[in-house]
Amino acid sequence: MTQFLKTLSIKTKLTLVIMLASAVLLSIVGSVVLIAEIYSTRTVLTQELRILTNILSANSQQSLVLGEYSKIDALLGSLIHQKNIHAAYVFDRHGDAVAEYLTQQDSQFVLQSLRSDFKPTHKSFWTDSTSEHLLSSLNHFSLFAPVFYEGEVVGSLYLLSDLQRLYGHLSGVAFAVTLAFLLLISFSWLLAGWLQKPVSIPLIRLAGLMGKISEDKDYSVRAKKQSHDEVGILVDGFNQMLQQIELDQSRLAEHQIHLEHLVSERTAELRIAVAELERAREQAETANEAKSLFLSRMTHELRTPLIGVLGMNELMLRTPLTEQQQLLVDTIQKSGQQLLHLISDILDFSKIEAGKLSLVTNVFRIDQVVEDVVALLLPQAEEKGITVQVDTSLSSSCQVDADEPRIRQIVMNLLGNAIKFTVSGTISVKLDCPQKSASHGTFLLTVADTGSGMSAAAMEKVFDAFYQADNLATSDGTGLGLAIVNQLVELMDGKLELISVPGRGSQFQMTVIIPLVGTEPPTKGCN
Repeated sequence: MTQFLKTLSIKTKLTLVIMLASAVLLSIVGSVVLIAEIYSTRTVLTQELRILTNILSANSQQSLVLGEYSKIDALLGSLIHQKNIHAAYVFDRHGDAVAEYLTQQDSQFVLQSLRSDFKPTHKSFWTDSTSEHLLSSLNHFSLFAPVFYEGEVVGSLYLLSDLQRLYGHLSGVAFAVTLAFLLLISFSWLLAGWLQKPVSIPLIRLAGLMGKISEDKDYSVRAKKQSHDEVGILVDGFNQMLQQIELDQSRLAEHQIHLEHLVSERTAELRIAVAELERAREQAETANEAKSLFLSRMTHELRTPLIGVLGMNELMLRTPLTEQQQLLVDTIQKSGQQLLHLISDILDFSKIEAGKLSLVTNVFRIDQVVEDVVALLLPQAEEKGITVQVDTSLSSSCQVDADEPRIRQIVMNLLGNAIKFTVSGTISVKLDCPQKSASHGTFLLTVADTGSGMSAAAMEKVFDAFYQADNLATSDGTGLGLAIVNQLVELMDGKLELISVPGRGSQFQMTVIIPLVGTEPPTKGCN
C-alpha cells in the first residue's frame, strides 16, 4: 500500500485525502445517527410494550381474583389487532397459565422465542416476581410483569413482540446513510478536484520547471510565485537555489578558464622539462654505455698484460732466488692476483649493469664446489688464526645443472668477505637442501662469521656498488663483491638475506632452486 501511494501524483493524493476525510466524517456521523436511532426506537418499543402490559394488567386483575378466566381469554384475543404481538400469557398467583394468546403467523419464530424465554432459570419471572423483566434477542422482545390487586400480586402477564418495526426503521436509516455516503463521495470528488488545485498546480509547475532546468542546464530561469504559504516558501527556496547554482556555475567557469590557462602553461613547461629529461636520459644512457664499453675494453686490455706479468712472475718463482728476491717476487704475485681479481669484479659488474651477463649451465656437484672454495681460502683464514667450519649435508650432495663458475664466485665472495672482516673467531659455512622434487632442489648456503658486524644503516647499503662501511678494519677492495653476489643470486631467481649485529658478526644466507641431474655416488647420494 505504501509503495502504491509513493507512485501517485500529489494531485491524486490530495484528492484521495479529501475524499477519505469526507468518508470518515460521514461514517462517524452515520454511525452515531444509527446508534441513536436504535436506542430511541428500542425505547419507544419498550414504552409501548409497558403501556400495553399495564392496560392488560388493569383489565385482568379482577378476573384473576374472581377466577373468571374466560374474560381474560377474551381480553387477550383483542391483541390480534397488535401486529407486533405474537404471544401472550396470564398466570395466576401459583404460576399456572390461565389464559393465552398465540398468533397464527410465523409459528417457528414463536416457538423459538417461547423456548428462549421460558427457561427453568426464568421460572421466578411468572411465579413470585414483584417486578417486571425485559428479555430480548436479535429477533424478539418480551416482557414479564406482575399483576397487582390492592397492593398484592395476584398473577403475572407475559407479552412477546417481534423487532420488525425496529429493523424496518433501521433499514430506512441505513438506506438514507448509504445514499448520503454515495452523494458525499461524488460531491467530495468534485470538491477535492477544486480544492487541490491551489496546492497541486504550483507544485506540478515547479516539478516541470525543475525537469526542464535539469535537461537544458539553464539556471537563469526562475519559478513564478503565486502564493505566500508553504508552497510560496518552497518556490522562494527553489529560486534562491537556482541563483546560487548560477553564481557557482559562473565562478566555476571562471575558475575552469583559469585552470585551463594554468594547465596550458604547466603543460608547456612540462613538455620542456620532459624534453630536457629525455635529453639527459639519452645522455646518461650514452654515457653509461660508453662507461660500460670503456670498462669492458679496459678490463680486457688490462687483463692481457697482467696475466703475462703474472705468468712471467710465476716462472721467476721457479728460478733460484735470494731471500730478498723471493720476498719481492711474492709481493708482486699477491698484488697481481689482487689486481686481477679487482679487474674481474669490474668486468663482471659492467656486464651485469649492461644486462649482458648470462648464465652458462653445466653439470657438477654443488657440495664439491663449496668444499673446494673452503679449501682454497682456508690458508688465508689460518693465517689470521680464524677457524673455518664447513658442513655440507647429505641431502646437498647432488649433481646439479647450473653455472658452476658463478656458484663458485658467490661462495668465494661470501667466504672471502667473512675472512676479510673477521679478526678472530670462527667462520661457519653450511650447505643444505631441505626441499626436493623429482627435478629440482632448494639449496641453502649459509656463511656466518664472528666479525665486527654491521649497523642497520650499513645493512641497507651493503649490497650497493662500491660501498664500504666506515668502521671496517680493512680498506682494501672496491666494494663490488657483495653487489655482484646479490646480482648473481637475483639472476638465478634466488634470494640473499643478511642478519648482522654490530660486534657479534654477520650471517649471509642464499636460497636458490637448482635443477637436479642424474644419480649420485654411492657414498653421498640424493635422498
